[in-house]
Amino acid sequence: MLIGFLTMGLANAGSGPWVIGSGSRDAFFALESQRLTKLSIETSANTTEVIDVGEGLSTFGAKGLFTYGVRPRMDLTVAVPWYRVQANRTDHELCGALGMGACRTTQGIGIISVSGKGLLLDELYGSPVSLSLGGEARYGMFTAPDRERITNIGEGTFDIGPTAAIGRSIGTGSGYSSAMLQGGYRYRFANTDAYPGAPEAVPGGEVFGDAGILWAPSAWLAVGPMVSGLWRPGGLDWYELDLTDTDRFSALRVYNVQVGGSVIVRTVTSDSPDNLAFTFGALRTIAAMNNPTDVTLVSIGLSINQPAGG
Repeated sequence: MLIGFLTMGLANAGSGPWVIGSGSRDAFFALESQRLTKLSIETSANTTEVIDVGEGLSTFGAKGLFTYGVRPRMDLTVAVPWYRVQANRTDHELCGALGMGACRTTQGIGIISVSGKGLLLDELYGSPVSLSLGGEARYGMFTAPDRERITNIGEGTFDIGPTAAIGRSIGTGSGYSSAMLQGGYRYRFANTDAYPGAPEAVPGGEVFGDAGILWAPSAWLAVGPMVSGLWRPGGLDWYELDLTDTDRFSALRVYNVQVGGSVIVRTVTSDSPDNLAFTFGALRTIAAMNNPTDVTLVSIGLSINQPAGG
């Protein structure tokens, strides 16, 4: 799986355990740019090699997330992404070696997700932290026709699984600080249960998560670091793949860890406090297996919040 990083975006308005409140609405729109040139592969047992991906892959993406507060302590979010991924040199030897149109430009709707969470513990009512439990369903069938490419934007599966998040926020004078940790597990309905040599159906389940801290010296500005990770423990290493099979990259076992940070600028007025926010962020891969090693992701986003009754 060469583009697992595409599913690991920057933090958005729905991050953490907090909910937006019954009847409230939030729309988040983001543009993303990504680039990579190196790929870490397992070439034999306990042997790792980093290879060039031609002159790199470049990605441009756009996504919208729409959140609605269905109950005082419960909300639902729908996410719809679109991506264009291209190889900067389609005549590189890796493209020829992989075959199957591996480096053709791919563009279209990515993995659509619907997620929900319910707040079990709430700081506003005396708990030391806020805690939510929820679930996520992802529809990736739009990506199925191109899943054999290194420029793919998904693996063509339907996924479901539980999620959990915990966080703490503290008022600090005219601003605030907050910290959150969230993650979950995805059961992935398999493309095939007969991939040559695979110990289980392909692709296997995934564990994912991210964490972040925000410090806001005032009501209009917040900054902080973040980390994001993805791990698929089941599957094969690169040297074990049947590279003539359509699900060759779905069969990989992978992990990917990224670190970065974000800046949030909010509009605060006496008439409409905290309803509009601009988000700027970046992530960089620091560890990977059977995945790109040098992904750089830059994102700019806009969040529009409409309180209940507004």
